[in-house]
Amino acid sequence: MLRQFGTLLSILLLPGTLAVAEDPLAEALGKTLVTSDVIAAAQRDFVLTRITKLTPAPDATTWQREADVIRRRVLDEVVFRGVSTEWRNGSPAPQWSEVIETGHDYRIRKLRFQAVPGMWIPALLYEPTKLVGKLPVVLNVNGHESTGKATDYKQLRCINLAKRGMLALNLEWVGMGQLKGPGYSHNHLAKLDLCGVSGLSVFYLAMARGLDVLLDHAHADAERVAVTGLSGGGWQTIVLSALDQRVRLAVPVAGHSALAQRVANTNSIGDLEQNPSDLASIADYVHLNALMTPRPLLLIYNTKDDCCFVASTVKSNTYDPVVRFYEQAGVRQRLAYYANSDPGTHNYEVDNRQQFYRFLNRHFLADGPRNDEEIPSRGELQTAETLRVAIPADNADFDSLAAKAAVALPRGDLGSKVQQREQLRGILRAPHYETGADRFTGPTTVNGLEVRRFVLRFGEDWSLPGVVVQGAQVDRSVLLLSDGGFASEVARIRELVESGARVVALDPLLVGVAKPPGSLYQKSMLIATVGERALGIQASQIVASSRFLSRVLVAGRLAIESHGPRCGLAARCAAALDGATSINAVHTHDELASLKSLLLPDARYQDHPEAYCFGLLQSFDVAQLTELAGAEE
Repeated sequence: MLRQFGTLLSILLLPGTLAVAEDPLAEALGKTLVTSDVIAAAQRDFVLTRITKLTPAPDATTWQREADVIRRRVLDEVVFRGVSTEWRNGSPAPQWSEVIETGHDYRIRKLRFQAVPGMWIPALLYEPTKLVGKLPVVLNVNGHESTGKATDYKQLRCINLAKRGMLALNLEWVGMGQLKGPGYSHNHLAKLDLCGVSGLSVFYLAMARGLDVLLDHAHADAERVAVTGLSGGGWQTIVLSALDQRVRLAVPVAGHSALAQRVANTNSIGDLEQNPSDLASIADYVHLNALMTPRPLLLIYNTKDDCCFVASTVKSNTYDPVVRFYEQAGVRQRLAYYANSDPGTHNYEVDNRQQFYRFLNRHFLADGPRNDEEIPSRGELQTAETLRVAIPADNADFDSLAAKAAVALPRGDLGSKVQQREQLRGILRAPHYETGADRFTGPTTVNGLEVRRFVLRFGEDWSLPGVVVQGAQVDRSVLLLSDGGFASEVARIRELVESGARVVALDPLLVGVAKPPGSLYQKSMLIATVGERALGIQASQIVASSRFLSRVLVAGRLAIESHGPRCGLAARCAAALDGATSINAVHTHDELASLKSLLLPDARYQDHPEAYCFGLLQSFDVAQLTELAGAEE
């Protein structure tokens, strides 16, 4: 009996058990009226309903006019937004170096070229030994292979193309092979976005400048230009080919899908370059496929893909809607789809390569001899070291490009506070919410404190949970926000209440219980790609909550207390938008001292995704936001 009592006592004295038993306030804060699964469903609906739908034109001529408009808008409003003329119209300035004479009827010429000033891209040109007349050219781009341009299946493809009498350019992709390193990490493009310069442009220009190099070759046939690649290379293929009409044939392999497929299959969402700000508000990836009309397009997917874009999940939303466009143009035979089952994994192995050769031969070599089979060449593979191309030690990356772009930011005088608020509202895409309480419970007493739970509705899009905690004496109201969710601030809430504050605690979107399960940064970038901004939504929710609660609780203006850098920035933006209407002060803990800290080499988009709001640093840093929070003088 004594042994059983001792066991029971030891259990009761465990730290977790003791904390729950001694702190009913923590238990009360943990009981919310909205779950994260409900928020997840709302976030999915928010994204899905804002994706631009592909609408067939009445005829092929009309579609080509519409396609020109879409192409121009994507280039101007997404790819090259905020990009200087120097970048957009620059030259690749290729520098050629060593030539590898293989002894197998082709040579490999090493080169580097500039994607943007200061960023050199290593590349390899596979060239037939005998050059006669004009030859087809193929730009070979690769995906997330750490071995980069030395990856064996990519070498084999380039060797085969050269042996078939074609020019094949093998590019290194940013973040892979020789361009590995934290500064080249794909999501670091957000640092340029924050400065108001499209980070996507770096990816695009690396491809486009490679195409410039190919077409400058004396034997290049500008009427026979193809692009192909796997995974991220498939993404590069469709983006460049859809937007650059110099490309006459494209074969993307397991690299893209309609955005709805990505939302439903989170392993297909990808990195920030694949979901850039505003793209889906203008064109979904199925639009990019349709932009290829009437040029030949072969879409290859894999039946057992262990990475992304499983064949069975993409055909109906990415290929089928485009058939009508090719039929309308009278070139149905130029659109093809292939589902690889051998091996069926995420691959560009021999079966997929032979599908590519066959498609290329059909459209580029219709009148000449054709060989659709792979030419055995595995014994000719080169080592990564042999294929290494010299690049500068201080080669530019996203970090250095962003640091340079930010030197003179934020800009100077932006006018009156009213004008600044309107500009901030535009940058944040901040919505105006009609707010009401879906639920507001009666008070319950917890250790002498009054606790009420509520659910606030923000327009038709969001319903967020919160609590009101107060004691017997109330002399002020505080809206509390925390990166860890308000339930993580039990001690601080008790301390505020004991000092006479009524504490209203709320989790804005992507915070605490309002964070859907899964990747935080993917949720934020999906919101951005459909034309909205997570930071703007958060700030607007805080403003709307402050105004509603001030009115309902007859509380006058509220002070905001934030904990953590994410909620700190959202609170600053909210107060700036509010202009002292309902928010009289902002007290922050662990706030970002400056948005420029988000540009430091060790700063990661994944940690503060909503803070990398496109163009925010162009006009506002934390100091400007703080100043803007005051009333108009």
